[in-house]
Amino acid sequence: MFTRTVLTIFTWAFVLELLVLTYYLCKEPKPFEFYLDLVLTVFTAIVLIFVVTKEKRQKELEGQKNGRKEER
Repeated sequence: MFTRTVLTIFTWAFVLELLVLTYYLCKEPKPFEFYLDLVLTVFTAIVLIFVVTKEKRQKELEGQKNGRKEER
């Protein structure tokens, strides 16, 4: 449950950061906020990748445990 909440929050953050990034790409003199948003976008992408891989690994382990119980 906690993982799904974190995944939802960071997914929305990633989408909104991409929108802001496209806005700042149109401006010619790049303000400080552009570089800050660039760093936040990379950070959010890394967190999303980490959470998704963690969730996949956890589901695989649960599937293996359930498979062992069914064999007995």
